[in-house]
Amino acid sequence: MRSCDAILLNRNTRILALDIGEVRTGLALSSVSGTEASALQVLNTKELCLNNKELHTLIEDYEIDTIVIGLPLLADGSEGQQARRTRSLAAKILKGKDQSIQVEFFDESQSSKTAQRRGHDLGFNMKDMRGKLDAHAAAVFLQAYLDTIVD
Repeated sequence: MRSCDAILLNRNTRILALDIGEVRTGLALSSVSGTEASALQVLNTKELCLNNKELHTLIEDYEIDTIVIGLPLLADGSEGQQARRTRSLAAKILKGKDQSIQVEFFDESQSSKTAQRRGHDLGFNMKDMRGKLDAHAAAVFLQAYLDTIVD
């Protein structure tokens, strides 16, 4: 992982989080200050693997310098089959990216459940959250990541 000082030096850029699933990939974005995460949008994973032009446009538009990818770790912290699948999909999604953009993997355990619980707490049902939950899950683990680099 990059040092906190290196990340905090460049405050004009943002961090993009990807919650890569078999069907959908949720995207979340940090604030320019690097202290807050918010859900951005959801893209189709298969389409993203075939054509990542929309992702590259977002990276340019938001001046992304770091991409954080949620890694579904096992309860003991090790990587299982799903984590390996996520790494494989990430490689396909990020093909052709600018080499200066840092890519990091971060534990995304329980992020979907946390996002779902927060949605329910706000009065949303599963139908309301359908198609949006992945972006909110990305925001959950991005916020956890931001909290670790700011401390």
